Amino acid sequence: MVARTTPLRVLRVTLLSLVALAVVIAFSLTFGVEHVDLRRAFSDPGSVDAGILFGTRITRVALGALVGAALAPAGVAFQAILRNPLADPYVLGVSGGAAVGGTAAIVIGNGTGWLETWTLPLWAFVGALAAIGTVFIFGRVRGRLVPNVALLAGVVVNALAAAIIVAIRLIASPDAAHGALYWLTGTLSPVEPVRLAALGAYVAAGLAILYSLAVPMNALALGDEGAHAVGVETERTRRLIFLAASLLTGAAVAFAGPIGFVGIVVPHVLRGTLGPDHRVLLPASALGGAAFLVAADTAARMSFLAIGTEPTVGVLTALCGAPFFLFILRRRGAERVF
Repeated sequence: MVARTTPLRVLRVTLLSLVALAVVIAFSLTFGVEHVDLRRAFSDPGSVDAGILFGTRITRVALGALVGAALAPAGVAFQAILRNPLADPYVLGVSGGAAVGGTAAIVIGNGTGWLETWTLPLWAFVGALAAIGTVFIFGRVRGRLVPNVALLAGVVVNALAAAIIVAIRLIASPDAAHGALYWLTGTLSPVEPVRLAALGAYVAAGLAILYSLAVPMNALALGDEGAHAVGVETERTRRLIFLAASLLTGAAVAFAGPIGFVGIVVPHVLRGTLGPDHRVLLPASALGGAAFLVAADTAARMSFLAIGTEPTVGVLTALCGAPFFLFILRRRGAERVF
């Protein structure tokens, strides 16, 4: 039996999620190539611990939290629209479209300094919109969006995006191509506070739009007929959700590259625990996505510590997320996911 959603329950779930995120962040700030004593770092600004914490680690952890807080709710949104647990920015090609826009911005050299901070997400957002627009157009049959057709269209968009990225890299200078290649692996690295502020602004805007549509998203789970019956303008609502989810995806990809499967793993686990009500699921997925990606990045930092290197977090989420995707596909096969 699913618990009834009340403001108190939303607050309770949000506070518990915040506590979990705080624990993960504290662990991530403490452990890495060098152990950091958080008490010493805050009490003695001139200490080595403070130099590590404030010089590199804290902004990297903050970046991971913001990117995770963008990708998981985007996955929730796409799953609500398509009524399919396998819908995700990565699978639908939205991350691929954003990666095309971001790669073009990097290779062309669009803006530097503060200008790049604000314009690179816009390039990625345009790419994400182009990708989801293509999926939306070709996923419609007789005027209605068909989930399995949309997912297949996303597979094609992903392949097309990969081909375009290769073509862009071939005509780019070696330095630009190398920078784009590293970015495309999905990586978290220390960033300037102004870039974090920019990402935070984009993520806050996207989340605000999605949460304002939480009740209509619940109605969309009933199908178009059911949503119409309770007074939801399905086409307008779907476009707004597409817009907000694309904004979140574009911002995340712009600052960290395409990181896959966060939008599948986190929503699936939380939906099974908290139920399908988006008034609870959206804030929980934002905080849960932040905790998941920070934890994944910490694991990536420490997994190859003995040999002095580390994989990018995008590699780790793919290694974990791809089997999870196949597990869901296998378990729900009888329910005709496709």
